[in-house]
Amino acid sequence: MRRRRFAIVLALGAVLAGCAVSDTTRYYALGMLRESGGTQRPATGSGLTIGVGPVVIPGYLDRPQLVTRDGSGALEIWSLHRWAEPLDNGIAATLADALGSRLGNDRVAVFPWRGMLARALDYQVPLAIARFDGTAGSAGTAVTLDARWRVLTRDGKEVAFSRTTLTEPITDAGFPGVVAAMNRSIIRLAADIGDAIQAQPANRAAVRD
Repeated sequence: MRRRRFAIVLALGAVLAGCAVSDTTRYYALGMLRESGGTQRPATGSGLTIGVGPVVIPGYLDRPQLVTRDGSGALEIWSLHRWAEPLDNGIAATLADALGSRLGNDRVAVFPWRGMLARALDYQVPLAIARFDGTAGSAGTAVTLDARWRVLTRDGKEVAFSRTTLTEPITDAGFPGVVAAMNRSIIRLAADIGDAIQAQPANRAAVRD
C-alpha cells in the first residue's frame, strides 16, 4: 500500500511539473514601419477609395508557423515561432497601411468588403504571392518577395498588371530581423502599386488641376 501511494505521488508530481512548464512560443505580426522608408506623399489621391486584396499566398506559407530557408535554400518550419494572425491577412493590412501612406490617403480598405464600400471602390488591388521568406539566424542575408498584382477599376477593368520581385536585406539577427525585413519589402511593393495608381490618366489630370 505504501509503495502504491508513493507511485501515485510521483505521478501527480510529474503531471504538476508538466503543467508548470511555461509556453515558450513567440508570436509575430507584420505592421507598418514608417521609419523604414514609408514616406508619406502629399494627398494627391485623397479622393480615391482603394481596396487591397484578396491576397493569395502559396501553400508552404499558409500555416501559423514562420517559414524560413537555410543556407542551402531548404525550407524550415518553426513550431515555436508563429504568426499572431493569418499571414495573408497580415500582408493585406500592412500593404493597405503602406499604400495609404504612399498616396497620402486613408481611404484604403482590406478585402473582404461588402455593401456600400464595395460600390465605392475606385480601384481594387488583388495580389498573388509566389514567394515571401528569408533566412533566420544571422544578419547579412535577405528576404525575397515575389508578387504578381493587378489594378482594377470599379467596373473590373484591368488598368495595370505587374510582377514585383525584390530582396530586402536582413539587418538584425533572429526572427525579429526577418519580420522587419518583410515589413520593408511590403513598403517597397506599395511604392510600385501606388505609382501605378497615380499614373492612371484620370489621376494625372486631377493632379494637374
